[in-house]
Amino acid sequence: MKRALIILTILLCSIPLSSAREIEGIVMDTDSIPIEFANVTAFVNDSVVGGGITNASGLFKIKVGSDCNRLRVSFVGYDDVILTSIQQNMGRIVLQQTSTTLQEVVVKASLIRREADRIVLNVAANPLNANKDAQELLKTAPGVWATDESLSIYGQGGTAVYIDDRKVNMSGNQLMTYLKSIQSSSIATIEIIPKAGAEYSADLSGGIIKINLKRTRVDGLTGAAGLNLTAGEYKQWINPFVNLSLHTGKWTVNFNGNVNGSPTDRYTSYEESTNASVSQEMFGVSRHKKKAIQGNVSFGVFYEPTDKDKIGLQFDYSPDKTRHTSNSETEISSPKVQDGTFGTYESQDRFHNLNVAFNWSHTTDKKGSVLKLISNYNYQHSSATEDNVMRWSYIQNDSVYNTDNRNRYNIFVTDFSFHKVFNMSWNLNVGVKYTFNNVSNRSFHHFLKDESWVSDTRYDFDSSYDENIAAVYATANGKAGRWKFKAGIRGEYSGTNGGVTAKDRFDIFPNANISYNLTEKGDYTVAVGYYRNIRRPSFHSLNPVVRQVSDYTYTVGNQELTPSFTDAISLDFVLAGRFTVAAGYSMTDNPIRQMFTSNPEYPERLYLTWGNEGKDRNIFVHGDGFINITKWWNLYASLTYMITSQKLTDKRAFDTFGYLQLVASTTFTLPRNFNLTMSCFYNSKMKIGNITVFPILNLNPTLQKQFGQHWSVSLGVDNMLQRKSKIRTESSGYDRLTYTKSYITAKIGITYKFNSGKGFRAPKIEKNTDNSRFSKE
Repeated sequence: MKRALIILTILLCSIPLSSAREIEGIVMDTDSIPIEFANVTAFVNDSVVGGGITNASGLFKIKVGSDCNRLRVSFVGYDDVILTSIQQNMGRIVLQQTSTTLQEVVVKASLIRREADRIVLNVAANPLNANKDAQELLKTAPGVWATDESLSIYGQGGTAVYIDDRKVNMSGNQLMTYLKSIQSSSIATIEIIPKAGAEYSADLSGGIIKINLKRTRVDGLTGAAGLNLTAGEYKQWINPFVNLSLHTGKWTVNFNGNVNGSPTDRYTSYEESTNASVSQEMFGVSRHKKKAIQGNVSFGVFYEPTDKDKIGLQFDYSPDKTRHTSNSETEISSPKVQDGTFGTYESQDRFHNLNVAFNWSHTTDKKGSVLKLISNYNYQHSSATEDNVMRWSYIQNDSVYNTDNRNRYNIFVTDFSFHKVFNMSWNLNVGVKYTFNNVSNRSFHHFLKDESWVSDTRYDFDSSYDENIAAVYATANGKAGRWKFKAGIRGEYSGTNGGVTAKDRFDIFPNANISYNLTEKGDYTVAVGYYRNIRRPSFHSLNPVVRQVSDYTYTVGNQELTPSFTDAISLDFVLAGRFTVAAGYSMTDNPIRQMFTSNPEYPERLYLTWGNEGKDRNIFVHGDGFINITKWWNLYASLTYMITSQKLTDKRAFDTFGYLQLVASTTFTLPRNFNLTMSCFYNSKMKIGNITVFPILNLNPTLQKQFGQHWSVSLGVDNMLQRKSKIRTESSGYDRLTYTKSYITAKIGITYKFNSGKGFRAPKIEKNTDNSRFSKE
């Protein structure tokens, strides 16, 4: 009896060992270049029983049952390989490039997959992504709203962009110009992280977009060069760019350069103001003209002395010079007086941004545990000189004055972390981070009196302050069967001293994410998450300088701003590997809002500023997906509906409203390598504090032609509908409507891609500067 029990116990213990095994292999092309993100699918007869994707070295490891009798290895642009002899080590698996053309496109591969805390878009899985740039890809990425000026995820602004774990320290139009220089052929995946985890700064409240470049390790030179032109009756922009990457032995050198210049950019804005209490009406016209030249140069050196060590150093320099002229006329009508004002406002802005990033990493074991140090220094200097003249029809004298504004930012960040890999399923990341911000703002004013310039010290200021932020964090990642887990906690101490009110505080930011694969293949998943983060005031919003943009409209910062805190929960689904459905709720205390205020002495003057008021509650529902209508007609559509409740003061009730964001992009695959894409962007009426933004609708067609393997040309039209942008605000009894008409422009793009030798990936040179603080929101 005892012997039988022993035998039975041995048999039972041996069942899981014999019923499951791990197999591995390396996938590469005919030039022996590893292929990253190739799909490996395991079958029992015709049923899928497991799978995975290859890493940067082309390696895959998957767990399968003992009855697995077939593997399929596939990657877009290559013929599938079917293997029926299943071994623990499958060795080298070589894929052949397909010889067929893509005049008819039917996308069968999964375009997206769900990790515990993010959605991963497989760029290479969709042939229609060929010959696009990174900005164009983001316009059809799940949950992303991308314009020529901003990015957001699920309607939440302040989104940060990372390229291979390196934070891009740009914003607005400059960021978008940089993204246009990155070609889709060099991008493997795009990761959409709606809420940043504990390993990132707690004030990345708008989420993160990570662009991962393709990886191969063979010597050679690769790159792209091109020219983008925007031409219209009132607007012209010229944007040449070049990307170069050279790899030889243990060294990699990367260079990226672009220039974005506008010989002329003109527009006319109108202001209609009423004050019923005093029966006053105002009508103003401002004619604006802008000339700008901006650019970016990046130079990075990457060295791998051993298989375990990596060292990177990168320099970035971004200059910007803009000259703006505005001529304004305002008619004032009331029962007591009929007046008029006339103004000329000239400003010249100069901006310089220098960033130096250093990173070192050391792999401590065969499982992939990594010790990492990232240090970053960022210097920004901006100056603005203004010459303004105002005249009144009822006063003989003019008001002639000028201002000189100078701002300087010194930012130092260092992050030391250890990523411990226990096995293929579990890992732990711990680290510490320190940030030092030194900020200086100065403004000097003069007015003309008796043909002499006189200092006006009433509005002068010269202030500086230091900010220290210290953080410690830990995150854990795990897999168990179809379940994936990620949880983290971050503690941050922040303190300021100097020209702003001293603010010392310590806060805890937890987050947790769980996802479950509804199918073995992982193309149907469900995920839930909880996040807490902080939004610190941007440096721009804290700057107290007053700038006049028209006769009765000004901008000014607020040094009394304090951080806001948000708690959020989310639920989302991935369906068939190409559709996402998501919903979420968030509550924000002490939100930072843009708003209009007025001067009690001159209530007709409105100031666009920032303030902390009340609470915000947000609920969003989102859906997007890609479908093949026919073999030559494809459609991507994205819809986000946001319900926002704003409580402007503690004594007032919540003001609730809803708004809609819609993106639709349809592509027709035409003969002779032509593609025709029609894109539509719609944002319904929405409110931000006491500001109402009216609906925005754009329709933009683009025709693209591929010439051989190297050249591509595109011709497009922007603002085809030529609609007006409208904003309404109410403050101190004044109701003001401001509107500007947008005009149609043509866009031409020419790109040449080259490869001297065998392609490779530009390795990671990581940065950790928090660019969100530089945002102008």
